[in-house]
Amino acid sequence: MGKATVNVKSAKKCAFCKYWYDPTNSAISPKFPKQNMWEYDNSIRCKCLQKNIDMPSTSLCAKYECKLELF
Repeated sequence: MGKATVNVKSAKKCAFCKYWYDPTNSAISPKFPKQNMWEYDNSIRCKCLQKNIDMPSTSLCAKYECKLELF
């Protein structure tokens, strides 16, 4: 299991997308949330509700919409 820290506003990884089906948000955790820095597990795959296929948490997509409330 690998972890990576990213700025959610600029990274746009599937792990933070509202269409990436992870109802418990088990793949993400706050690192420095006021600075929009979050940690995610880069070895998890979940179903994309837009594409209807399993996508890795590290993928990027044109249909990305952040599931977090950002400051």
